[in-house]
Amino acid sequence: MKDRKNIQWKRSLVLVAMSGLLASCSLPPGMKLLYLQVYHGGECVLETYFDVPDTSTVSEIWDAAGQKPFSTQSAAESLGENKANPLEAKLTGPVEIRISHPASDEINAKLTNLTLRRSSKDSDDWHLPAQEVGRAKKKSSSQGDKPVR
Repeated sequence: MKDRKNIQWKRSLVLVAMSGLLASCSLPPGMKLLYLQVYHGGECVLETYFDVPDTSTVSEIWDAAGQKPFSTQSAAESLGENKANPLEAKLTGPVEIRISHPASDEINAKLTNLTLRRSSKDSDDWHLPAQEVGRAKKKSSSQGDKPVR
């Protein structure tokens, strides 16, 4: 009798463990780290990293580029030269924005003129403001709402 209860207990435990494993397969997706570069006058003036969910679409990636970055790799000193508004940098002329991830295709947009923002005059967290995100989405080489892998 005791052996039978032991076997039933072990079966129940295995069933619960298997149910837990199956349920864990539907956990939310992971994140991926993306690399953003802004080119102006043939020179890279900004390099940042930001993250998005693995299942993000091109549109969602552009939206995330409009948020404070995860980290800034480099920012040209010329970005902070706007004395009237030190939180903004206005780039005039041709500008190219490139977003890449090692395991996926590159997303880019070529624009004329670009405004970048940062959170404080001493910060290097430059990012695209909402208006520029909208412009970049329209000019993006990769468009659509399919997830980028």
